[in-house]
Amino acid sequence: MAKPIAIPVEVEDLCYLGCGKKARFRFSVSQKLCCSDHFNKCSAKRGRFSQGADHKENARKSLKTRIRLGITKSAQIKGAKTRKASGHYDRLAVKMREHWSEAPWNNLPKWSTYKTTTIRIQSSYERKFLEGLEQDHGLDWVSENVRRGPCFYYIDPSTQKERLYISDFLIDDRVYEIKGDYTWNRKGDDKGLEKLNRSKLDSVIEQGYEVTLVLEGVAIPWTKGLMNFCG
Repeated sequence: MAKPIAIPVEVEDLCYLGCGKKARFRFSVSQKLCCSDHFNKCSAKRGRFSQGADHKENARKSLKTRIRLGITKSAQIKGAKTRKASGHYDRLAVKMREHWSEAPWNNLPKWSTYKTTTIRIQSSYERKFLEGLEQDHGLDWVSENVRRGPCFYYIDPSTQKERLYISDFLIDDRVYEIKGDYTWNRKGDDKGLEKLNRSKLDSVIEQGYEVTLVLEGVAIPWTKGLMNFCG
């Protein structure tokens, strides 16, 4: 579906949202006339939204209100258990793996595409990793063999809760995690972060994949519980 574009126009018609103002833009997809370049900027649209939402009620913290709205902690815990028992999270994980294998999320401006391939990258470390592979094997090989990595569940060592880890790259059955010293353990100052990152890589091993940690450009074959390396 084409992305709607607000095209400036000079007409005598009024905004279709009913604000009473003269239309200044036409949306390219719907062809509707609006006073603003986005319908959410129209005073009539904002007014209807404000009138239809009980903001005060949603902001209340009383137990009675939270129970009635179904947002108590116990209700959320019960709902999470139900979703887990029904296999909801397993199905979600499968969909996320399929999505990432085709086109990883691109909701941050730091994402870009590596040269003429369809491989998405989000850091200079990832670019340098692919450049090294290209130097050894050629760009066509990189394009055909490298994919964004799949998703894995792991246990957060600090909370003992199950979390989702989205790996960086996959080549055959080996996952490559690309890190700098800062994102690995804040250059040695955050052992908690390092422990979290170790748990992620250990979970990948447990699920039958091989793992290589590429730390500051140095490839480190990972084994579960690996401790003796410069990191």
